[in-house]
Amino acid sequence: MGIVQRDSFRITIISYIGAVIGYLNKVFLFTNFLTTEQVGLANIMITISVIYAQVAAMGSYNITLRFFPFFNDHSKKHHGFLFAMMVLISAGFIIATLLFAILQKPFELLYSNSSPLLVEYIWFVVPMALASLFYQFFESYLRSLHKNTAPSVIHELFLRIFITITILLFALNLISFPGFVALYVAVNCLPAIVIVIYTLIIKQLLIHPTITSSVRRLGKIMVVYGLFSLFNNLSAMLLSSIDSLMVAGMIDLGTAGVYTTMVFITSVLLIPYRSMLKVSGPIVAKYWKSRDLRSMQNIYQKATATNMVIGGSMFLLIWVNLDSIFMLMPGDYEAGRFVFLFLGMGKLFDMAAGLNGTILLTSKKFRYDLYFTIVLVVVAVITNLILIPILGMNGAALASMFSMIAFNLIRIIFIRVHFRLQPFEWRQVPVPIILFAIMMISGAIGQIANLFVDVLLRSSAAALLFIIPVYFLNISGDINALLAKYKKMLFKDADPQN
Repeated sequence: MGIVQRDSFRITIISYIGAVIGYLNKVFLFTNFLTTEQVGLANIMITISVIYAQVAAMGSYNITLRFFPFFNDHSKKHHGFLFAMMVLISAGFIIATLLFAILQKPFELLYSNSSPLLVEYIWFVVPMALASLFYQFFESYLRSLHKNTAPSVIHELFLRIFITITILLFALNLISFPGFVALYVAVNCLPAIVIVIYTLIIKQLLIHPTITSSVRRLGKIMVVYGLFSLFNNLSAMLLSSIDSLMVAGMIDLGTAGVYTTMVFITSVLLIPYRSMLKVSGPIVAKYWKSRDLRSMQNIYQKATATNMVIGGSMFLLIWVNLDSIFMLMPGDYEAGRFVFLFLGMGKLFDMAAGLNGTILLTSKKFRYDLYFTIVLVVVAVITNLILIPILGMNGAALASMFSMIAFNLIRIIFIRVHFRLQPFEWRQVPVPIILFAIMMISGAIGQIANLFVDVLLRSSAAALLFIIPVYFLNISGDINALLAKYKKMLFKDADPQN
């Protein structure tokens, strides 16, 4: 896949290093030094700030990915594109902030009894939202310039290291909890500052203060596309976070702390998928521009196969070691076992759907994705309202799994009907069967007393039992090529004649 394969591999490595730091923060430090209620506060604040930023963005992330190729000319300062987008997101933030203020009373009524701590600190969300807005916009801008690695380093490594420092300061009693919240907010604002400085350093901060003829010519189309992207992104964000928000509102912030921690643990499954999206988005937009559907079908199926194998292996490694992970956390978190299972299954299917969202959103049929998302948000709210009172947070996870699977099935069918593109091949069918079989085998084996030995043996056995059949069945050509490359290097080094 050329640049897609190279950059997505780099971003995946960075993301996994960041995931290790993130696991240290969220699975060990947060759970052991904060109460479940405080963990819930930290996680829900992030969720609300991202939704806030999506409203403020006014669709600018997708506008940049879709239309920047028409403006890309460094000698002409990209025809004033960056200035136009700065005006758009600044106006969007003012509107979103006014809306945020108006919604404070309903918010307090909904959360004051179940999550009073969230109500107390809710205004800290405003600077976090502003920072998220600028970071996400500049990330999409840099992605359009094929500068994919730096934003990943900033967010996956830089941010998480500073979060580690923040929680350690609290753990060592050097700051109070209010001080922790203030510093946590400040740290989450740093990536926006750093990414803007990076853009300046590489001489791409080309804010030409004028509305050029190129912007005027495509302005109407961009605004329409941006409005649909705004509602689509907001609906998609609600679809992925409504469960956490409803757990906090219908149960309590402590339960939301457990639930959102399980959400984070499953997030490692999406690392290769998100890496692929960051690199593939601009490529897919170029394929639409040239109407190269054959190349699009190729990248669609390759992305699906690779994500199924990597995501499946990560899900398996976490599942077989879940008891060991819970041993590192307070006992309250063990109640999240089935939350991980349901959310993990939903996210695996999300990955298996490949690039369907990117393909649809960059096509002329982009409006339909909004319609699908709105319907499924309503379905998600209804299923959560039904299942949370019956099954608690497990009900929220089950509703989320159903929503993710239904959402992606609708997208897959729509793309197949309208564009004759589909992500699956028959050789991928054995993957879920292999996963289920290994899960059953692992569950039948008792845990070894030594935690380190148990993790090592279970991980090694699960990896071998999964990778060997995946390799010989040639599930993913890219994965097989990578494994063959390292196999050749290994045996070459082992050859005494070399």
